[in-house]
Amino acid sequence: MQLIKKVEVNYLRSLYSLNLDDVGDLNVVFGRNDSGKSNFLRALNLFFNDVTDTQHEFDFSIEISDERKKVAREAKGRQFIWIKVTFNVPPNYQSALGDEIAVKRQWNRDGDMNETVFPSSSSPGRQARLTRFLNDIDYTYIPAIKDINVYADLIERMYGAAADTGVLKDATDTFVDAIGEKTNSLSSQLALLFGTSASLAPPTEMKRLFRNLDFSYGDDKHSLLRQKGDGIKARHLPELLRFINETEERAKRFIWGFEEPENSLDLNAAELEAQRFASFAERSDTQIFITSHSPAFYLSETSSSSEIRRYFITKQGINESGVVNPSNAASKIDLLEDAEAKMEKAGLLQLPFIIRLIKEQRNEIEKHREAAGKLNVKLSSLQKPTIFVEGKFDVEALREALSRSGHAEDVSVKQLGGTPSSIGGILNAVLQQGGLSSSAPTIFLFDNDKPGRAAFSKLSSNLNRQAPTALGSRQAAWCLPFSDDFKEFLANHQIQDEQAFFTLEFLFPSQAATDLCLNLAEENHDRVDSSWWNTINGQYFGPLKQEIFLKLRDAERGTPAWLFGRGVPEGIKGRFLKKATQNLSTSAIDEVTKKVIETLQSL
Repeated sequence: MQLIKKVEVNYLRSLYSLNLDDVGDLNVVFGRNDSGKSNFLRALNLFFNDVTDTQHEFDFSIEISDERKKVAREAKGRQFIWIKVTFNVPPNYQSALGDEIAVKRQWNRDGDMNETVFPSSSSPGRQARLTRFLNDIDYTYIPAIKDINVYADLIERMYGAAADTGVLKDATDTFVDAIGEKTNSLSSQLALLFGTSASLAPPTEMKRLFRNLDFSYGDDKHSLLRQKGDGIKARHLPELLRFINETEERAKRFIWGFEEPENSLDLNAAELEAQRFASFAERSDTQIFITSHSPAFYLSETSSSSEIRRYFITKQGINESGVVNPSNAASKIDLLEDAEAKMEKAGLLQLPFIIRLIKEQRNEIEKHREAAGKLNVKLSSLQKPTIFVEGKFDVEALREALSRSGHAEDVSVKQLGGTPSSIGGILNAVLQQGGLSSSAPTIFLFDNDKPGRAAFSKLSSNLNRQAPTALGSRQAAWCLPFSDDFKEFLANHQIQDEQAFFTLEFLFPSQAATDLCLNLAEENHDRVDSSWWNTINGQYFGPLKQEIFLKLRDAERGTPAWLFGRGVPEGIKGRFLKKATQNLSTSAIDEVTKKVIETLQSL
């Protein structure tokens, strides 16, 4: 969320003049100690909550810049502090407030606070909408020193957010009633003494009762707040605040001001915390401002859905001529290299340099891990029984069939990238898939068409291609067996087995498969070659007599003979197999798969 667009702070503590422009979703403010980083977050706290910190009331004499005091005394001018925040107005307020509005608040020495709105307007309705808009904003400031009061304040807010639920009210009443039952004698004595009834009742400020709640942490149920380290405790704060934001009854827009969230965290934990803050800033209701000394935060990368801004804060001074240097305490950093340059100038480059080296090493390690993972997958697949099929759609269909038979994890399916026309072609295709393992059984399953039968013949001299044929101790080959419907088609058209064109798609029930193919071809006309409609598969040119050829070409559209003569068009084959597997009987494919598995188990 980019609710705040710009922040201007003048004369607050060490910040003589600060201007944060082009504010993002997550804004990281960094710099040397005592440069004014914390005072920026306190300025926002003053603007939204009328205090600079939660422990003390606003004291103008302490909060006014020493440099401004000096200049005002010498020039006999007024002493004041002013903060101006420019907002990107949310859509539900734009009709009244416009796309952008700025609010300037000025605190004077006499204790008054004046507010000016830009653009100005005296309209009561507009002023009411502005008040409503500002009341919709919840700014929470988390200081660098996260003592027990920081957690107690948030736990108190957590109770306040959940207090209106019926479950919590009932539980509180039960708790108070239970105490009342144990103190009946006390109530009776008090009634006798004062002449009127007296009994325990819940406190009017229940939130105070809940300030001492704790978290039971880990298997040992230790107290989080009293027994665990500061690093563990600190990482609970953003989650606790996020819960409060989501639970509070009225929807608001939330702005977080976190001081040094990396405190007490090791380097790895700080990097994880930086990623978490970036993910919080991706939300449409949250904008975050962070001060940090850690490169894990100010060198963090912009995520895909949130904008990270970096600002380097420099301590300001006024020379003898009255010139403020630098004129703006905040410098916007657009490039990570610029952030490193700023830190180098401040004498703090060593840690960022180390962080960058660690990050580069991690990237290299991750690349090696990824390569090793791929190699392990390939090695693992080589140890599995393997089915080699011709094309990618055959792979998908066989994997589905293996899944139905419960062997999806036991058997690997790989493609040859078409039908190899030679032993060298088969060998090259196998090598492309990682080769063969001497310890893993392998079967080559070809289409029962001219190229498939030829590839089978390159591996085996056996003329019986209708059953799996062993090629050696661990390999076998097979051509798809004809279905009964296809055998009938061959007989009706006087086509010999050696002339047949039979692919995996023909294993589905013939009429249902024909209807599906026709529907898909008509629905996806742009994916189907126009010549497909008026001719038959090219493998039938030549082998068939003219009268058989013409009979097959002129087969009635939508009949099994029409489909068997053409085959499923390449452009819709993937869709055909997907829908056929989902909607048609797979018994024939499953029977082939069963035979393949039995063959692999026997090798």
